[in-house]
Amino acid sequence: GNSPPRRRWSLVRSSIVGSLMAAADAFSPWSDLCVPPDALRLAPTLLSGMSFRWHPSAAGNIYVGVLSDCIYELREDDATVHWRVCGPADSDRARAQLREHLSLDRGVTASAWAGGGQLPIQFFHAAAALPGVRVVSVLSRLESLVSFMGSANNNIKRNMQMVASLCANFEENRLGCDSEGAALFSFPSVAQLCSLSEERLWELGWGYRAPRLHKLSRQLEERGGEAWLDSLARLCDEELRAELVALCGVGRKVADCVLLFSYGRDSVVPVDTHCLQMARRFLLPPAARDKSLGPALYEQISACFVDLFGPLAGWAFMTLFAGELADFRRRRLVQP
Repeated sequence: GNSPPRRRWSLVRSSIVGSLMAAADAFSPWSDLCVPPDALRLAPTLLSGMSFRWHPSAAGNIYVGVLSDCIYELREDDATVHWRVCGPADSDRARAQLREHLSLDRGVTASAWAGGGQLPIQFFHAAAALPGVRVVSVLSRLESLVSFMGSANNNIKRNMQMVASLCANFEENRLGCDSEGAALFSFPSVAQLCSLSEERLWELGWGYRAPRLHKLSRQLEERGGEAWLDSLARLCDEELRAELVALCGVGRKVADCVLLFSYGRDSVVPVDTHCLQMARRFLLPPAARDKSLGPALYEQISACFVDLFGPLAGWAFMTLFAGELADFRRRRLVQP
């Protein structure tokens, strides 16, 4: 209590350093994912609003994220991507889970469309500037649904903060710390979400979405929770979409995000304002370019993508979409 300030700072510093070393020690050794740069680059894949659970480290060279009950760290170089996991996770399970999340055993690289003479030149500009964009698979359909419900009329970084604060509300879900000492949490269950009042959701930063999430949680509980969401995987796209849009706060675009990023429906294209702007610039016929975005135009834009890019239209859309985001736009080689 009476130690001089310099001594106290020394104790604090050694405590911080000790905590960080303990956090770093809890990680497995780095392993090679054996995936080349044209098949996976981390920033446009993890920070483009497909999942909201990854963030760059303070140094910027490591990406930290949570998949189910595991904390992961990823880093890349010019040849590949390396990964490690925190805690006592089974390494084979951890690798399989990461490969599934990054969709490494499905989908395509943008080069698959090389030589497509009918494709817009803007696609090739985006693919050249941002190679390695993958469509992720959010392993928890509940996480995907809640996150995308929160993303409506929102930006990616703010939605990441909302999701993080929702997760951090449940201390019992704490998984540990990343190598910089930041606490990380698993995503709450339907039962945990139902325990939150509207007032608490406002306090957690969900704003006008708080009553929507409050109602959505109860609708999910009535239908059977996470198991019900998983059971929808057997439905065709139209039936699955119809079940989701019946939920509070879920419109066509939110439902389509969940279809593409959590149910693996690779031909689905979620049409938001970015997508509408792209379509007006280089996809739609002149007569359709001034129309406002209603159900008919939404359907027309989706059809344009599928006509051009086929059953993996959602993957082509994400390469174009990443190229539209301000954080990545400066990397585009040629402005359309």
